[in-house]
Amino acid sequence: MSNDTKYEIPDWKELEHLVAMIQMQLSPDASVQHNVMLDGLDSETRRPIRIVIGCKDYSKPVDVKGIEEFQGLVQDVRAQKGALVCPCGFTKSALRRAKKLQIDLYRPVSTGKHKWQAKVTAPVLCDFRSSYMSFGISCSSPKPLSLPYDFYNLPVQDEEGNLLGTSLATAQANWDNGIYPSEPGEHERLSIYGDKKVFIDNGHEDAVEVDLTLGLLVKQKMYLGHLPIEDINGLADEQTGGVVTNAFTLGGLNPEEVEKTWQQVEDVNSLEFQPIFRVVGLDCYGIGT
Repeated sequence: MSNDTKYEIPDWKELEHLVAMIQMQLSPDASVQHNVMLDGLDSETRRPIRIVIGCKDYSKPVDVKGIEEFQGLVQDVRAQKGALVCPCGFTKSALRRAKKLQIDLYRPVSTGKHKWQAKVTAPVLCDFRSSYMSFGISCSSPKPLSLPYDFYNLPVQDEEGNLLGTSLATAQANWDNGIYPSEPGEHERLSIYGDKKVFIDNGHEDAVEVDLTLGLLVKQKMYLGHLPIEDINGLADEQTGGVVTNAFTLGGLNPEEVEKTWQQVEDVNSLEFQPIFRVVGLDCYGIGT
């Protein structure tokens, strides 16, 4: 027998270690102990685990007999609650029996490198908002004013003569920074420079005070798909379908890939499945006059 074989950890014990690690992450303030031996009150035999979480590395789903055997263990050590974990899941009749006995049933969900490594994705709704801008200008100065058609590219300055950038660049920065409304639809006469007094060249080498405003059209495109979960340790509740975890790491989101491969959604009320995240992305790309 080789040294590697001699000291190899059995799968059932490795599963116990995995579930204990998950439970420690889920309950960091609790005392989670692995393979603690307690005296059974009825059988007078020593039973493992104080708060009863059973682990079954079966090659097929746990059946009703397995549930009832575990219930006997829970009663024998007078545990207040029992939970059974099996990577292969549970039969329908076992689910019904466990629900009646108030036994929680789980599968481990872990992306770590082990026999039960899971590939997990999260349903995500990507909500992309695009802005189309039109610019307005008004001036009450008695000085003459000659404007080019693309006046939004003219340099703007404050009362002290400090350059503030162009109307176009400032409006785009305001959009990118979330200053403007992003709800789909039309938004009229939005201020570009707030309460500041601003000036532009009137075309005759003189500065005149102007009021610069923005008309904003926001269009929405939604896409439904899945993002890979790169790191997670938790338990999948076989009764509810939910996953119990206290942290996970999502993979990166590529907007171009989303637009090419994800399902475009017209009505969020008709989704095939419910997303657990809604990601809103702002994209300023359409300029109109």
